[in-house]
Amino acid sequence: MIIGAHPDDPEFHAGGISTIYRRAGHTVLLVSVTDGRSGHYCLDPSELANMRNREAEAAANVIGATYETWDYPDGSLQPTINVRERVVRAIRSFGPDLVLTHRPNDYHPDHRAVGQAVQDASYMVTVPLVAPDTPALKKDPIVAYLPDLFTRPYPLVVDVVFDITH
Repeated sequence: MIIGAHPDDPEFHAGGISTIYRRAGHTVLLVSVTDGRSGHYCLDPSELANMRNREAEAAANVIGATYETWDYPDGSLQPTINVRERVVRAIRSFGPDLVLTHRPNDYHPDHRAVGQAVQDASYMVTVPLVAPDTPALKKDPIVAYLPDLFTRPYPLVVDVVFDITH
């Protein structure tokens, strides 16, 4: 499961590993938490959100993955309880072994909000009384960060690298 902030984040940052997982027969879910409406300087926000959603779904279809675009407005995401509980429900419903997401100290505020929400949700997925309408998981999935090249506030230090060139 890849949880990104915008339509294009999951496929851009984790398209290679998603393709490898699909070829191995695993189910892959790509999630964009925001609608992508703010990522262009002149297109109408609703038109842009629809276009980016169609593009994201088309990218997922290439490898046979599923894509969800949530309805939070691009450019103003906060790691609220509502967002966290939606992440908890999504992780519980999908039941992944691995979740990839943004670092909580990314340069982009939407990326930071997603990273923080996933970090906060990663333990809560096992707590039955949090979002009790979706059954709690017995164990936490592994949560890892998507690759990035940002150097501030500090660069990503990698512990595991998954070679996608083969």
